[in-house]
Amino acid sequence: MQLLSLYPAGVIDYGKTILLIIRFGFHSTGNVYRAPAVIKQLPVFPHYAMSSEITEAEQNLDALLPAKRLTTSPPAELINAAKAWADIVWDEAGQLGPMPLSDETLTSGHDLAAHPVFIFGVHRSGTTLVRNILDGHPDLVVLPSEGTYYTNLEAKLKTLPERERMAFLGKEWLRRLANPINQPPYWLLGRSTDISSPYVNFARYLMAWWALLKQNENTQWPHTAVVLAYASCTNNIGAKFWVDKTPVNERYIKRIWREMPSAQIIHVVRDPVSILASRKKMEPGVSLRGVLRDMKMSFTVAAEYAADPRLMLVRYEELCDDPQKTIKQLASFLHIDEPGILNRATVAGLPAQTNSSFDNGDYPPGQILKARQRQQPDTLSNTEQQFLKAYISKAAAKLNYPVEHIGLLHKYYFILRYCFFVLIDNKH
Repeated sequence: MQLLSLYPAGVIDYGKTILLIIRFGFHSTGNVYRAPAVIKQLPVFPHYAMSSEITEAEQNLDALLPAKRLTTSPPAELINAAKAWADIVWDEAGQLGPMPLSDETLTSGHDLAAHPVFIFGVHRSGTTLVRNILDGHPDLVVLPSEGTYYTNLEAKLKTLPERERMAFLGKEWLRRLANPINQPPYWLLGRSTDISSPYVNFARYLMAWWALLKQNENTQWPHTAVVLAYASCTNNIGAKFWVDKTPVNERYIKRIWREMPSAQIIHVVRDPVSILASRKKMEPGVSLRGVLRDMKMSFTVAAEYAADPRLMLVRYEELCDDPQKTIKQLASFLHIDEPGILNRATVAGLPAQTNSSFDNGDYPPGQILKARQRQQPDTLSNTEQQFLKAYISKAAAKLNYPVEHIGLLHKYYFILRYCFFVLIDNKH
């Protein structure tokens, strides 16, 4: 058991907030966090009116948000407005300082940090639907946007000076909470007013948890700070588990279980033909080779760890066609109750878009579409189908997804062709 001292005795002045820290620490047994022993705080904030710049910037950004799913890259005007708004919010939070945390909040937060749930699966496999089904459960803190810590944000943080990392991550998540994926719903924490802003609160909670967690040995502690900030500002810090959905996180399964042995994993798989058709529809310029590489990796991991009791395999087709059965299995796997709220897909409590990349008519938000309602036209070329058969058939067969086999010579021809293109791509 190791005692980690977070602060020396003394007073730390954060803008308008003054925290009196009496030397304390937390014990770390493996990767289980324990709450600090003592923390006292001097008077909480006086009445403070939010800067009018926040509401003005929020209105400017809101006017630029697309009414329907954005099918192209977001315009520069939208990106710049989001950055300007996040800068103003972060600056306001910096003036107010980190949010004071009560003893109860500290205890609940450190317990919550030790109980992660990761949703695995490739893009367009159904990971978003699984996350949105779990979203409204009171025992879960479900991040409303993809976490992408291992796949993206960690590498970016390492390129920055340490003093800039918290602001970078905080502003990134502010933008995600306002506009998760360039389609409704938006403003997941609600709207700011002249006297308060839930986004300023989120930023202040992030500052507080960041200071407490930054000496932890777990390498994903910045992401945990985001999770606890979100849980705190949504008044759900007492939840049992936190949930992160990030496609292809399965690539890091060994690292995740090494750092968080108790982490539970929900691995979503789907018919590979449907995955490729959906990605081609949603991402016209996507690399075929990249899609196939991710699919093979994901299917291989799913098959390898399927027997591990910490992992639950979810088939997208079964979830859509018999959601009640899969929801019961999810609730049992996570040891949570099964309230009726799990029957509809939501994002931060708001109705989510339907689970289809294709035009299926005017279905109400939150509805789970069955297979027959997700009409997929023939979008794959003959070459794409042949590549899929050559590269994915063996991995797909391990999960009982029948992909038509092709002749051995034909298969090797397409595999060699695939490898040649990968070699050319790597050189460029």
